[in-house]
Amino acid sequence: MDRGADERREPGRASARASAALGTRAPSPGVLPPGGGLVLPGTGLLERARARLLTDLWAEAGSGRLVLWLPVAFVCGILAYFGAEREPSLWAAGPAFLVLCGLAALARAHAVSFALLCAATAFSGGFLVATAQTARIAHPIILPPEGPVRFSGYVEARERRTTADGVVLYVTGAEGRGLAAVPQRVRLSLPRGSAPPEGSPVTQLARLLPPLGPAMPGAHDFGRKPWFEGIGAVGFGLGRPRPARLDTPPPASVKMAAAIAGVREALAARIRAVLSGPSADIAVALVTGERASIAPQVEESMRQSGLTHVLSISGLHMAMVAGTLFALVRGGLALFPPLALAFPVKSVAAGVALLGSAGYLALSGNDEPAQRSFIMAAVVLLGIVLGRAALNLRTVAVAGVLVLALSPVSVLDPGTQMSFAATLALVAAYERARPLFARSPAESLSARLLLKVLAFFGALAFTSLVAGLATAPFGAMHFQRLAPYGLLANLIAMPAVSALVMPFGLLGVLLLPFGWDSLAWPVMGAGIDIMLAISDHVAAFPGADMRTQAVGAGAAGLAALALATACLLRGSLTLLALLPALGALLVAGPPPRFDVLVSPDARTVAVRGADGTLSIAGAGSNRFLAEQWLAREGDPRKAADRTLAAAFRCTRTLCTAPLPGGETLALVRRAEGLPAACRTTQILVSAHHPSGPCAARIFSAAEMTATGALGLRRGPDGAWLSVPSRPARLDRPWMPRQPSGEGAAAETGTDAIARAREDAREGNR
Repeated sequence: MDRGADERREPGRASARASAALGTRAPSPGVLPPGGGLVLPGTGLLERARARLLTDLWAEAGSGRLVLWLPVAFVCGILAYFGAEREPSLWAAGPAFLVLCGLAALARAHAVSFALLCAATAFSGGFLVATAQTARIAHPIILPPEGPVRFSGYVEARERRTTADGVVLYVTGAEGRGLAAVPQRVRLSLPRGSAPPEGSPVTQLARLLPPLGPAMPGAHDFGRKPWFEGIGAVGFGLGRPRPARLDTPPPASVKMAAAIAGVREALAARIRAVLSGPSADIAVALVTGERASIAPQVEESMRQSGLTHVLSISGLHMAMVAGTLFALVRGGLALFPPLALAFPVKSVAAGVALLGSAGYLALSGNDEPAQRSFIMAAVVLLGIVLGRAALNLRTVAVAGVLVLALSPVSVLDPGTQMSFAATLALVAAYERARPLFARSPAESLSARLLLKVLAFFGALAFTSLVAGLATAPFGAMHFQRLAPYGLLANLIAMPAVSALVMPFGLLGVLLLPFGWDSLAWPVMGAGIDIMLAISDHVAAFPGADMRTQAVGAGAAGLAALALATACLLRGSLTLLALLPALGALLVAGPPPRFDVLVSPDARTVAVRGADGTLSIAGAGSNRFLAEQWLAREGDPRKAADRTLAAAFRCTRTLCTAPLPGGETLALVRRAEGLPAACRTTQILVSAHHPSGPCAARIFSAAEMTATGALGLRRGPDGAWLSVPSRPARLDRPWMPRQPSGEGAAAETGTDAIARAREDAREGNR
C-alpha cells in the first residue's frame, strides 16, 4: 500500500481517535479541517503552518486533552455571573443548563458540535453554581440605624490583633432604633483583650458602619467577600461584651468552632511556652492558622523578600504534611515484609495522609486557602488509592472544578487565582521537563549524591521561577507589588522550611499527646529563625520593594489565557499562547487615572499634581482607603507620611488645592468653612451639605451614600466627569442600590462613622 494513501487516510484515523476520546462515533471525513495533516510540496509558509496547527489540534482532540478546557469554560461562566449588572434568575440559569446538557447528549455523533456544546454546558454550569450559591446564602446588608444596637448571640470567631480584638457574632437577637432587619452575622471591632472565647453567649452594644465597598472606581470590592461569609453588618463595639443567658441554642457551626478553637488555643499556648518572639508567632501561624500576632514588620520583610507565601497555610504546607505522612507510613510498613505483602501499602499510606490532611485543615482554622489546598491534596491522594497518576493536569482540572463548585466566589479571590496559576504552570512544566530530572546512570555513590543535591536545588529554582512567572500578573493586578529577589530568597530559605519547619511542626503535633513535643518545637523555631534571617537580608537589597501601578483586569485576563494555552496545549499549538500574551503586553498599562478621588464619606480627597503623584487631605480619617489609593499608583508612601498633603493648604475649617485650568478644590473640615468654600472654590467636598446657595460643584456625604467613592477626570470638552464606584445601574446582593439624600446620609454616611469612632474610644476607656 503506497505512502500517499496512508497520508490521505490519516485524517480519518485522527477523527476516529478524537471521537473515541469524546465518547462518540467517528464522523465522516467531511467534518475534518482542510489539510488535516497533509502537507503538499510547494505550499506556502503560512499554509504549512496552518496545516501543522490543524494537525496538532486534531491530535489533541484524539488524545482527549481538549477536555482540560472545560474548567476554563466553567470559570468563564462564573465570571459572567459576577459581571452581570443585576442578579440573574436561578429559574433561568437552571433550565438553560439542562437544555444544553440535552443538546450535548444529542450531538454525540458529531464531534465538533459535541465539543462546542460541552464547552457551552460547562460555561452554563459555572453560571448556574454561582447563581445558586448567592440564592442559597442570601441575606440582607443592614444599613446603619439611627443609634446604637444591642446585639445578642454567640461568638463564632475571634481574632486578637495588636491594636484591638475582632469577633464575628452569630446573632440571635437585636434591638435598636431604626433597625430594619436582624443580620445573620456581624463583625465587630472590640477593645483589645475583651473578646470572649468562641461559643460564648454574649450581649454587645455596637454602632454599625456602612459596608466597605471599592476604594475607588474599578478597585476591589471589599464588601463582597464578607457578604458571602454571611456577614450582614460591621461596626464598633461600645464597651466590653457581657455574658448572657440566651434562649436560642447555638448552631452546629458555633459548637464546632468552639471545640476546634479550644484545641487550637491549647496548641498555641504550648508552642509559646517553648518558643518566643517572631519564631513563636510564625510557628503558631503555621500550625493553627492564627496570623494576627505576627508583627507587621515581619510580614513586610517577608513580603519584600518574596517569602510571604510561607505564612499562609496553602498548597505548600498541605503538600508537606501529606507528603511527610505518606512517606512515614509507607516507609514504616515496608519495614515489615508480611504487612507489605498482605496490604496495599501505597493506598494505606495515601489514606492515612488524607486523614492527616483533614486534621490539619480543621486545626488550621478551616480557612479558604487551606480548604482549597486540602481539596487538591485529597484529589491527588484519592488518585493514588485508586491507582491513578498522582498529579497531572487532569488532577488540577478536577480539583479546580470542585473548589469553584463549592465556592464560586473564590474565583475572584487573589489567593485562588495565584494558587491555581502556580499549580497549573508547575504541573505542566514538570510534565515537559521530567526528562531533565530523571535519574542519572552514574554508578559511583558520590556522583549519585552530588547529582541528587544538584537536582534538588535545580528543581527548587525551577519551581520558584515557574511559580513566580505564573503569578506575577495577578500580583501586579491585586497588590501592585513584585518581589524581584523572590527566586533567590526561596532558593535559600525553602530547604530550611522543607527540612526543619514543617516536618518538625508536624512532629510536634504528633508528640503533643505523649508529652514529648518540646523536642520538636525548638527545631521548628530554629528553621523559622533561619528563614527570617534570610528574609531580612534579602529585603534589605536595593529595589527589593518593587511597586507597580495597577494592572487592568483585561491585561490579567489575557495573561491568564496565555498561561492556560501554554499549559493545556502541546506541540505547535503552544505558540498560540503568544497571541494573548502579546495582547496582555499591549493593554498592560494602568487603568485610566483620575485627577481627583473622593472617599465615600467625603472626608478624604486626593488631587493629582503636575508631576502625576497624588496629594491627599484627610488621610487620617481613612487610612486604609488612602493607602489603597497610593498602592494602585505604585506609590510606597503611607497615610502618615508628612508629604502626603503637599498640594493642600489647610486651616482649621478647610483645605484647598489647585486644579489644572486654574480651578480650586476645597475639602471642608468643619461646617463653618462652607460659606468661604462656596465663594472661592469650584469643587467642594464636604461631609455636610451647604444649607444655602453655593456656586461650587458639591460632593457631599448625602450624595455619595448612593455612589460610593468617586473619581473625577476631565472630559474631552474640559468639563469634569464623575465616575462612581457603585454605578446606579448596578444592583447586586453584596452591593445593593443605596438611597441618597440628606436622610440617607444621616443614617449611613460619615456622621455614623464619626459617632461610632467616638463611642468606640469612649468604650475603650
